[in-house]
Amino acid sequence: MPQFHYRAVTSSGEVVSGEVEAPTREEVLRRIEYLGHMPIEAELASKGRLAALSGGVQPPPARDVTIFLRQLALLIGSRLTLEAGLQTLAEDASKPMMRFAEALRATISAGDSFAEALERHPAIIEPAYVAMVRAGEASGRLEPVLRAIVEDRTRKELLGERINSAIRYPLFLIGSAVLILFFFLVYVVPQFEPVFKDIGDRLNGGAAFVLAASAWLHDNLYSFLAGCAASAFFLWLIFSRKEARVRAIAVLARAPGVAGPMRDARTTRLISALGLLVGNGVSLPTALKILRDIVADPVAIAAIDKVLAQVRSGRRFAEALAETDLLPSLAVRMLRVGEETGDLASIAAHAAQFYEHRLNLGLDRLMGAIGPIAIIFVSVIVGALVVSIMSALLSITELAL
Repeated sequence: MPQFHYRAVTSSGEVVSGEVEAPTREEVLRRIEYLGHMPIEAELASKGRLAALSGGVQPPPARDVTIFLRQLALLIGSRLTLEAGLQTLAEDASKPMMRFAEALRATISAGDSFAEALERHPAIIEPAYVAMVRAGEASGRLEPVLRAIVEDRTRKELLGERINSAIRYPLFLIGSAVLILFFFLVYVVPQFEPVFKDIGDRLNGGAAFVLAASAWLHDNLYSFLAGCAASAFFLWLIFSRKEARVRAIAVLARAPGVAGPMRDARTTRLISALGLLVGNGVSLPTALKILRDIVADPVAIAAIDKVLAQVRSGRRFAEALAETDLLPSLAVRMLRVGEETGDLASIAAHAAQFYEHRLNLGLDRLMGAIGPIAIIFVSVIVGALVVSIMSALLSITELAL
């Protein structure tokens, strides 16, 4: 549907502008007049203007969006209107957040709901949150819904930081080892090369290999660096595609010691989203459709589709879920209790807390194992280089004696 840019004057004399989807220009004018505004102009929006308004140039950071939603909930709780709250937040925000707030306010001024305004920014707001806002607007409970969204986003951000810290530490150690090895081969080993040439064939195998590698790297330094840059760019192109990332995660999920935490992470995410949606007025079939957009694994998507089809045909949710491998059996039993007692949202929240605790324990064990393994790996590499050079130097000393 075409996107129109409009400007209008409100009954109080304020000039408002924004973007709105409509089949024709006449429909845009009709909507503006229905809101009690006097239209000034309504023209087709250019792609550049639309991208700038929606914040497509530079999406705001996830943490800033969480703070923005928390502040918006506080303003709404203070009986401020939604448009006034968005205007207030836009006046004291970074440029990406200001563009986001202004885009939301312009869409709402055009007559769309808050949920419809958020729906236009799928890269910033997840579909699950849009569905919750839509249910909150329909029930008049927008403030508690926004608070629930903020709590969920905060919990996800904290969990993401723990996972990132578990990954960053070993990567830092391995990267440091690679840089030490590069410096050693390019700058240190060539200093000993004239000395080792006098030994000839009597040089031990380790030292000979280090000298050969150093000589090759020194002679082909720029070609080697260009190859590394090309490989990094090629990998970036591959993993920029969602399908490649999904396959890589699926392979990593089968690795020993990683499979358990990753399964707990997926279980936590699914159950938490399910409880959050159902607890804020979203129907179970709609919640399952949204869960389908949350997961990336094709096997999990097929399982959700199967459960959704059976729920729509009248089967109980827990019974349909038990026939799939989407969730562990314990999680299925807990959700069955929630469904039978009519308190699915609360039980799902407790189950999510249980699996989040298990995930944290698994991450602690994984970090406790990865750290020493990475240190041993770095020590072996650096130690092998030092031993090879020192043994060669000792050989020279023995020959001199």
